[in-house]
Amino acid sequence: MGKVRTRFAPSPTGWLHLGNARTAIFSYLFARHHGGDFILRIEDTDKERSKKEYEESLIEDLAWLGIEWDEFYRQSERFDLYSEYAQKLLKSGHAYPCFCTPEEIEKEREEARKKGVPYRYSGRCRHLSPDEVEKLKKEGKPFAIRFKVPQNRTVVFEDLVKGHIAINTDDFGDFVIVRSDGSPTYNFVVVVDDALMGITHVIRGEDHIPNTPKQILVYEALGFEVPKFAHLPVILGEDRSKLSKRHGAVSVRAYREEGYMPEALFNYLCLLGWSPPEEGREIFSKEELIKLFELKDVNDSPAVFNKEKLRWMNSVYIREIIPLDTLLERAIPFLERAGYDVSDKEYVKKVLEHTRDSFDTLSEMTERLRPFFVDEFEIEPELWAFLDDEKAIEVLELFLKKIDEKKPSTPEEVKKLAKEIQKTLRVKPPKIWKPLRIALTGETEGVGIDILIALLPEEKIRKRIKRVLEKLV
Repeated sequence: MGKVRTRFAPSPTGWLHLGNARTAIFSYLFARHHGGDFILRIEDTDKERSKKEYEESLIEDLAWLGIEWDEFYRQSERFDLYSEYAQKLLKSGHAYPCFCTPEEIEKEREEARKKGVPYRYSGRCRHLSPDEVEKLKKEGKPFAIRFKVPQNRTVVFEDLVKGHIAINTDDFGDFVIVRSDGSPTYNFVVVVDDALMGITHVIRGEDHIPNTPKQILVYEALGFEVPKFAHLPVILGEDRSKLSKRHGAVSVRAYREEGYMPEALFNYLCLLGWSPPEEGREIFSKEELIKLFELKDVNDSPAVFNKEKLRWMNSVYIREIIPLDTLLERAIPFLERAGYDVSDKEYVKKVLEHTRDSFDTLSEMTERLRPFFVDEFEIEPELWAFLDDEKAIEVLELFLKKIDEKKPSTPEEVKKLAKEIQKTLRVKPPKIWKPLRIALTGETEGVGIDILIALLPEEKIRKRIKRVLEKLV
């Protein structure tokens, strides 16, 4: 096998879908595993649906996932090439002008629907003589260009995932390669691009299997070498239907905005349809995945997306794998959007160091860490009723006195101080921690109150407790 060259060729007509992201990852891993090249090609020939914002988002999301490409192309910048090869097919007799109007084509489709059979073009323009073609052109009649598909031929290929596949040409008939407005179609340009870019392995979703025989015919007609094909099974939701918005977020952008780690999403998507050699292991670095990935280990059956599993994996990356400085860098924008003051980076870093095991995503982090940044908060009436108790008041008053003496700076020191108060007042631990939590956060649960007290500046602690005591005493 010569140098491996793979590509990912998205259309900028929407956000990067998880299924497409997995395709990009598998193509990338395969190329890197074999020391080859990975190419990014934006397929933007659909002028009406392609948008610059989607292209920019695709590029950003792929880079965010940690996918680097060796070459970059846009199909819209290669139209002259497509025109040149369309003319070659016309001259060699592998293609012909089709003057059928949209209305005539729709009539054929309607007849097929009535008969209950799949539509295929009748071939009415296939047998026009050169004189008839010239006459219609002189009349200014618009025309598309169709590929002349050989009749009753079985196109066979060995798919690297699906195995032996055979499709008869009579199932699809002559197909358009250039529209009447001059724009080339997918099944034509993808062949020209893949051939000229030296793509050796085409890795894509199984929805492209019906396109493959058409493309093989174009490869042959143009004298190009046919690459190897690998069609990946679809990703399903937990209800076993095709993954869609009803299953929750399905775009990479949505998971970025929720505060997932790119390494976790990359890792998780790899496990959708690929079985690593080490059974039972699920956490892999990108370098390990490059070393291990082989197409022979890709499953033929659909993979099921489980958001809770992804969420668990993300929590592992946050707790154990992502370096603290990296976590800080990624957390700052989320905290800023929540309106928190993050000017003291060392304080924020210390907070993250002690609380990173208490949230699964960065969007969840902003709410979880609110008590470390927000001094003004409401206390619900039922919680005021709990605080309006002689023992609760004694706890808060004694705590204020003790922190002035002890100045605890670690969770352990806070726990030690709490035990002293417990002994002095002869109360059980909940009678210590609950009043403190309500006074300092306005809530009854959250991150460890010992951690909050150890990290929160002393003046903030005093301010919050005094505010409560002023209303109680």
